[in-house]
Amino acid sequence: MFLTTKTLDKKESNEKRTSSEVPKKDILIYQHPESDESFLDERPSKVEEVIECLEAIENANKTDSSKKRVKSTLTINDLEFLVTQRNARKTSIYRRAKAKKVPINTDQFTFMRQIDSSPEDQILARKQRENVADTFRRMGNAEYRKLNFSMAKNYYTKGLEYIKDTPVLYVNRAMCSIKMREFKLGIMDCDYVIAKLDGNYVRAWLYRAAAYKRLNDEANYEDSVSQARRLNRSQREFIDDFLDKMRSLL
Repeated sequence: MFLTTKTLDKKESNEKRTSSEVPKKDILIYQHPESDESFLDERPSKVEEVIECLEAIENANKTDSSKKRVKSTLTINDLEFLVTQRNARKTSIYRRAKAKKVPINTDQFTFMRQIDSSPEDQILARKQRENVADTFRRMGNAEYRKLNFSMAKNYYTKGLEYIKDTPVLYVNRAMCSIKMREFKLGIMDCDYVIAKLDGNYVRAWLYRAAAYKRLNDEANYEDSVSQARRLNRSQREFIDDFLDKMRSLL
């Protein structure tokens, strides 16, 4: 189908009339978006906001850098250290406990041990400890006569807490052990007296012989009796009497 010249002229005329009727302010709709500068007319300007934001960021960075350059005046004494422990449900904070000051002397005679260690003071302190140990010895003897061997043994042990170089308390405790059929413990006390305190102590040798006799150890029994006789010739009568009573009790 071919258009005539008249028809084309009419079409061009209509297009010109239509374009001339479009309002001038609507032409901006057909412009490229990047050419739109209408944001410049807004108050306050968005450009000014962006500049102010950039300046604020720059000032903040300068403040942070100046803080890093400030040298700390704190010392280690100004710091309080905390020990923390993180648990599954909660976090607990524990302060480091101060070390307790434990007194050096904590027995019953602390006040005596704090006295100057002059010879007179040492003699006085020794005398007081001996009195306490002797009190426990007499209490143990009273229980021994009542056949309360366990209680007597406890008293002898308490006496040894005050005086450790007396053979009497050791051999008395050894006899309690023998009466309670704790023969090896009795032998240990007797051996301590013989090895550390008095190698000639006749009761230590005789109680040792009695313990070995009840253990059916004839060799050590005979050796103990022999040593008791050899080292204590002046006490033969006492030794013979002790052995006779021991045989009668077996």
